Formats: sequence, C-alpha cells, structure tokens
Amino acid sequence: ARPDRPRKNTAHTMANTADSPAARALQAAAAGGASLASVVAPKGRDLTPGVDATYDIESRVEGEEQPQLEVSPITVYATEYAERQFSQIAVNARYICYGLRAGQVRVLHKDTASRALLRGHTAQIADMKFAPSAKDDILASFGVDGCLFVKRVVAGDGGDAVDEKALLQITVSPPPADVSSLVPRVAWLSKSELVGAIGDAIFVATVDVSKNAAARALTVDVSLLGEPCDGVHVIAAATGKPSVTDVSVSLSGDGRLAVGYADGTVRVWSPRSGETDEYKPSPFFVDQTFSPCDDAVASVNWVGAGAVVVGSAQNASIALWTLGDGDMNGAEATQTLSFAPEDDVYNFACAAYPAARLVLLANLRKQSVYAVHLAKDGAGFDYVSEFSVTMPVLSFTALREDDDELSLQLYCMQTQAIQQYALHLDRCRPEGSAGGEAADEAEIAAAAGESESESESEEESEEDVAGDDDATVAIPATAAAADAASGGGSPGTPKPSTPTPGKLLTPGELMSMAAGGSAPKNGGSASPVAAEPEPP
Repeated sequence: ARPDRPRKNTAHTMANTADSPAARALQAAAAGGASLASVVAPKGRDLTPGVDATYDIESRVEGEEQPQLEVSPITVYATEYAERQFSQIAVNARYICYGLRAGQVRVLHKDTASRALLRGHTAQIADMKFAPSAKDDILASFGVDGCLFVKRVVAGDGGDAVDEKALLQITVSPPPADVSSLVPRVAWLSKSELVGAIGDAIFVATVDVSKNAAARALTVDVSLLGEPCDGVHVIAAATGKPSVTDVSVSLSGDGRLAVGYADGTVRVWSPRSGETDEYKPSPFFVDQTFSPCDDAVASVNWVGAGAVVVGSAQNASIALWTLGDGDMNGAEATQTLSFAPEDDVYNFACAAYPAARLVLLANLRKQSVYAVHLAKDGAGFDYVSEFSVTMPVLSFTALREDDDELSLQLYCMQTQAIQQYALHLDRCRPEGSAGGEAADEAEIAAAAGESESESESEEESEEDVAGDDDATVAIPATAAAADAASGGGSPGTPKPSTPTPGKLLTPGELMSMAAGGSAPKNGGSASPVAAEPEPP
C-alpha cells in the first residue's frame, strides 16, 4: 500500500455545487456509506477448506442471519429484469457509469452529480471497465452491436460539467449475426492496453492515452489472424467454435488471461516471449486447457497468482482451481461450492477487491447477495455469508474507496434504481481471520511490479496526461462520512420506517422519492433521489 498523498482541497467544490436533487442524492450517498467503523460479528456459515459443500438457500443453521445491507440510493432508473452475465456498471474514484436500455452510457460525477451521456452504441452494452489508473478516467465499453468504444471522461472547470474525449472505436467485422447468447467482454491488460472478446474471437488493442491523442476509428476483421493493424492484434480468430463467456486478467502482472467458454472449458492464454513470426503470428498462446463445467462457464476470476474461481452455468456453483505449469501438469480442482435448489439460483458473479479474498454473487431470483471467503493459504473456501437487498441486482461492481480496511462499497444496477450498498468485511469471514488486507494488497501490488516508488512515478506522469482537464477530485463515497458519523455504530438491520440514505429503501419508497418525496439526510434535511431522465 502506498503512503497517503496530500489531496486537493475539494471543500469549495462541495459548497458551490448546485442544489439539485441529483447532487443532494449523491452527497447523501457519500455521507451514508461510512457507518461501518465498528467491528461486527459474522452471521454466516463456516466451510471446511478443500471439502466440497452445498449451500442450501432454503435451509438455515442456528445462529445464521441474512442481514439487509445498508443502502444509499443514487438515482431511480428502471432496467428490465433479465438473467444474463452483463457487466453494465463501472465505477472508479470519481465517476459512476451505467448502461441505458438503448446503448448509451450515463456518467455521474460522484462529487458534483454532474451528468453526461456517452453515445455511440446502437444496442445494449454487455461489458464496461475503467482503465486501472489512479488519475485518469478512461472507460472501455463493449456492446452486443459489435462496437467497442474507449473514451476519456473529463470534468470541466469547477466540476460543473462532464465531457468526453473519444480515443478509440473498434467495429468488429463481420458483425454479430445472433446476439441472443452473445456476451462481449473487455478487460484491461494495463493502463494503455486492453483485451476484447466477442463470439470465439479474441483481440488485444493498444490505446493512445496521451493528453493530445487523436481519436481512432477502426474496423477489425476478427476472422483473420496476422500482423497487428493500427495497434490491434487478433490472437484468436472467429471460426464458429464455442463462444467466449468471460475473460479475466491475472493479478500477478504477467499478462496471462483466463478465458471461459460456452462449452465448459477454460483456457489460460500467456504472452509469447520474443518476436512473433509467420509460424507464430499471435503474441499469446494457450498453455493450459481444462474443463471445469459440464455446461457453459458463466464466470472466471483470478484470485491469486496461480488460482482462479470458475462459475458454472448461472453461477449455481463456483469452484476454486489451482493452475499447473501447463497441459502436462494441468489445473486441479481444489473445492466446489454449490447453491441449492438450483431452480432458485441465478447468480451474477464478481470478484471483490482482491486483497479481501472474496467472491461476491448476486442471486437475481432471490434478491440476495452471497459473499464467499477464501482461506489465506489458498486451501479453499472457508466461509459463506448471505445478505438481503430490496430488488434484484442485475449487475454490480465492488470497490474499497478509502483507507478503511473493513468495508467495501457495492455499486449495483437493479431493476428500479442504481444504488450503493455498504458491505462490512467482518461479516464475510470467520471470526479470528480479521485483518491482513493491507498486507495482501501490498503483496499483490508487489507481484504486479508496482512498488511504491513506481506508483509515485506513475501518478506524477499521469498528472501530465490528465493536465488541467481533470481539476475536480472526487470525495470517495465513504470519506465524507467520517466527519458526519458520530461514533460509527454497528450496521444493524435497518428498520423499514422513515427511510434515510443509510437505511434500506423499498422500490415504492424510491419511486415516491423520485416523484417528489424526500428522505432525511444525516443532518436532517430532505434529500430527494433524482430520477434518471430518459435520453432523447
């Protein structure tokens, strides 16, 4: 972990923000996300690492509880219920981005609540990710229309406007014929290189992230392997084989990819050392293949330098696999955790902030969130916790947003709203296993080659890239609450009456607030939640 650096003074930004419903809602969310300071007892279920287990969601063990997560509503926006593995929300320190029905991307500045609408996609977005940069705000989005956009999000002077700067557009050729089962994926290999997958094709692309970079628009024939063209290199050609369902980039900084497929296989792609030639035209090669699922792989997430968690169809089960040195010494299954009854399970899976050693799953059919904890020695899963939410979570992402090691913020796209939930890590792991996240984070950073001196140098160079275009620094969602919270308090189950930004809101309460009702802020004043306007 790097030492704290002086932050820019943002007090004037908050004071001068327009008194709009959206601004008040986001400021209430910032104040409502930090009531997790005190230690709480876990109420989940112990698991024996290395031993396969079944978590029956209809069977309860004495002492277990399914507490409701504290929620801070961000905006009211109706999204059609659909069971699919689409990642439609992306969040970093400054911005919240989520996909709209027609393919646009709504951008909200966390500090000022300024809005922007990013256009370009003609169909729904299946995946989007921010580049791993502390200072720059570069968003990649990939839609089922076969278009991948990379744009820099820029805050105007004073933070009263949000603008975009196009960096790269890739149009896949031939265009997708059947989008009904298509799950395009995008992931960042570094701050200036990404990997995209659509159908059974995989490509890597270099992005010019310099301040004065010119926008590039390319059409890429993904049916052809060969030399890179304009910074794009197809590493797996489209041949009509089973489609890619998920892509995850190694945490160790070695550039490896874990790729899940619709036929139940996982392939580990590794960068090829040395120059490529006509016999080895791809900069990547497959060094491991294994088949963890009888049906489609729903998710794959790196959880260590040599370990991945793989989700079966619907993520009704997840399995920890330890990778070998290649196909001759291949991957081995360490432990499988199944959720039952299977007809009541459709999970969207997401790896949490890596040092927390959590895999999070949202069950659309039961309006529940599960946190599965991994033992530190990599021996398997040692704990599972269950939490309740008010409406189905269609997609979410998890962030640790301040120096508090004990909490995560879950930004969720739900059927009737975009909301932020606070998750206390002590509720997600066995008693006695608290602590160690900072050390784990330093270990992960060191494995990726990110020493403190290198990180410091990178931040300074990124200042040159961002320049004055990003003059507004956001207040993290949990930072402002340290001053507002009096004594912290244990995040107990919220009562349904008199909803506040730190309490659970029902869909009816959210819609009432959007229609002009109000919810008390921490200071007691009203704070309406802004409804998402329908784009023209």
